[in-house]
Amino acid sequence: MKINPAPFHLAQSVLNGLCTALSIAVLGTSAHTLSVFHKNQSSNPWWLPLWPQHFDVHGTEALIGSSTSTVLLLTVYLVATLVPKFNLVNKPTLHGLIGLGTTIPPAIVALITVIYCHILNNDTPELDTIQTWTCKYKDSQPLQQDLALPSNMGNSNFDKICQESKFALYGTLTVLLLLCLSMALTVVTWAADKWAARTSKKEAEMSSQQN
Repeated sequence: MKINPAPFHLAQSVLNGLCTALSIAVLGTSAHTLSVFHKNQSSNPWWLPLWPQHFDVHGTEALIGSSTSTVLLLTVYLVATLVPKFNLVNKPTLHGLIGLGTTIPPAIVALITVIYCHILNNDTPELDTIQTWTCKYKDSQPLQQDLALPSNMGNSNFDKICQESKFALYGTLTVLLLLCLSMALTVVTWAADKWAARTSKKEAEMSSQQN
């Protein structure tokens, strides 16, 4: 039975490209929520300026780190596989090692990050994350004495920050699942490459014998 490994290579590149794009989106939303927090926490009464210790932003920082590592490593994979100069199509073992080497580390980091963020999000009310705080008070009405405050000093953007925080967390979980799928596909692609090479070798030997 002859196997064409080309569709597996294409699927692997598409899958890792999708992971990269999603990780860039996670990086952007996480960085934005953290930026909003730092800009508003010291002055906006909705962010408790007198109690900065109430907030734990390590989860958001972990999401930024996880998505950054995923983007960097998968970019290495995409460059190595898509640039003809490296010719990884004819080097199945090297291709497989690069595939695993660029997906296993970010998958581990993503797994740790998702677990860590889940723990932090369930640590309320002792501490709040950006997600738990904004999702909790996104629909709250300002107090009477706060009605005269400027619009940028309220909770009008809490709903957006809440949704972005959720997207970053669940986006990282999705990236983790895609990375696991990519790892499995790497093994399948390596096996298909080896099988195709063995079949071609046998056909060449049979052809030489007939001649």
